[in-house]
Amino acid sequence: MTPSHHEPGTTSSGGDRHDCEEFLEDLARYVDGELHGADLERFESHLAGCTECLREVAVFRSLKGELQKMGMKKPEVPGGTVWGGVNKRIARPTGWIFMVVGIVMYLAYAVYTFIQSPMDLFGKLATGFVVIGFVVLLASVGYERIRSYRTDPYKGVEK
Repeated sequence: MTPSHHEPGTTSSGGDRHDCEEFLEDLARYVDGELHGADLERFESHLAGCTECLREVAVFRSLKGELQKMGMKKPEVPGGTVWGGVNKRIARPTGWIFMVVGIVMYLAYAVYTFIQSPMDLFGKLATGFVVIGFVVLLASVGYERIRSYRTDPYKGVEK
């Protein structure tokens, strides 16, 4: 069986589409520019003689253009599960709120206890400098990670 039974410039209406199936499998790759070398030459040679496949290429290109205009977004439910949506919208933000409030309360209590402690002024200053230095370093690393995440060209790529 030959790759195409169509004469150049004719349509395949009423013809056997099984001859074009192997080319239809590469249709999306062709439209996306992912066919190269001998595969590309073979596909384009088939297109030169098959108006039905040319029509399919036009439909795919049109569909691709429309999808790009829509700006395909990720589905609302991550991972396709209900729990993923609940986790993203409710559980995770609630956990962060409780954790931040707890840390702030603990830090306030620690500062109050530190100030009220009988430790001498030099010990309090030394401890304060160590803690402040640690917090500044932690904040700078966190800031750098957030900044690099925002500009990461691969952040939308799923693993």
